[in-house]
Amino acid sequence: MRLTALEQRVLDGYRGGAPLEPGSPLDSDSWVAATLVMALRAARKVRESGLEARQALIKEDGSPYTRLEQAIESVVRAELHSFAPDASMIGEETGGGGVGPGFALALDPIDGTWAFLTETGTYAVTLSVFEDGVPYLGVIANPDSGEVAYARAQGGTRLLRLGLFGQGDVAFDLPHVHPPSKKLLVNLHPSRGGREALLALHDAWAGGDAAMIRSPGGSPAWFLLEAARGHYVYVNLWSGAPAAPWDLAAGCLAVRGAGGEVVDLDGQPVEAVGHRGAFVAGVDPARMDQVLRILGAIGRSVP
Repeated sequence: MRLTALEQRVLDGYRGGAPLEPGSPLDSDSWVAATLVMALRAARKVRESGLEARQALIKEDGSPYTRLEQAIESVVRAELHSFAPDASMIGEETGGGGVGPGFALALDPIDGTWAFLTETGTYAVTLSVFEDGVPYLGVIANPDSGEVAYARAQGGTRLLRLGLFGQGDVAFDLPHVHPPSKKLLVNLHPSRGGREALLALHDAWAGGDAAMIRSPGGSPAWFLLEAARGHYVYVNLWSGAPAAPWDLAAGCLAVRGAGGEVVDLDGQPVEAVGHRGAFVAGVDPARMDQVLRILGAIGRSVP
């Protein structure tokens, strides 16, 4: 439960207001330190924002955004330039230069905007670093819970829990809690086309094959991180537009760094960028297979 020397140094510098210093973009620890600080500062801006920040503006596709998100992207863009001037950045709200070649950072300053607007607490700040178009590092921070996780492409997943009420900071390797039984716990992401999947999972719960089925909604990255903890199998009926660089990359790295997997309904590993269609994530292969069998039984009803 102890912080590593790198994690302690990051938190000390963040709390002391130390400027983000230029680093070596070829050094994995430098990227971890820089992106953790960026995520922590962004999460603090979200946490400190007043009610006026929770005013929804609506995009052409009907999804909400806020002026706060645009402001955070501008700040992170400047911080990235000070750390790695040659790296590009793409933000959900302000666009950018794409994710390759070289290093690039993709940012969603508030993933799960409806959850932020309604004070649900299941939203997150997500940053994904790519090297030549391939996910290299992911960071997920929840301003409400005071937790921030990071996962490297070659390494495990770490969860830092900041002491918000006077207790000390702690950190864990994920998965850090294993279910007390083999009973199935499922988090189904809300979807307008998910009626048949919801009914099938509810039937599994009613029949005693699952201990809990829930569907709170919010940040897919946050729920992928939840799957990495080891409690739930996460089901997302992702359909329509292909996944953008800021959507799934950080969460997929978190699950895989915890020894789990993110697969489509055929059981094949999901490519985080460009993915279309439903996916299932978890760290327990047996329980993931159970979910895949349940969803497979309804066939074409799954988007």
